[in-house]
Amino acid sequence: MTRSKRMEPVKSLAEEREREAGAEVARARRALEDAERQLTQLRAYRAEYLERKSQGDSDGVRMQNYHAFLGRLSTAIEQQDKEVVVVLAALERATDAWRERRIEAASIGRAVAKFATGERRSADQRAQREADERSIQRVILNREPR
Repeated sequence: MTRSKRMEPVKSLAEEREREAGAEVARARRALEDAERQLTQLRAYRAEYLERKSQGDSDGVRMQNYHAFLGRLSTAIEQQDKEVVVVLAALERATDAWRERRIEAASIGRAVAKFATGERRSADQRAQREADERSIQRVILNREPR
């Protein structure tokens, strides 16, 4: 078995690892989009709530409930903001891992191609030598007196 054929499973594994890393990047990107979308919705809801509440009169209990709700909403926004940071870091790690896998797969692919090129060159040279030897044998046989 040739060297390039022996390396094919290694190349396939590297390509599969690259695909899996790419899928992980896609999942991380979707998670980031979801987290950012939720953060945007929370902020919009808080702004809308503030706008609506500023337009009406309120008694003491309602104001107390209003401030408590705003406090919980602000806490939720802070937590979601932290979640966005965590998910962004995960995306960056996944992207770095994918880049490494891509470089690894490309390097292995180049090595396999180089092995295959060398094998073809050797086979071509061997075939040429054999053809030259046959030609020489024919010439020698044709020159011999009969």
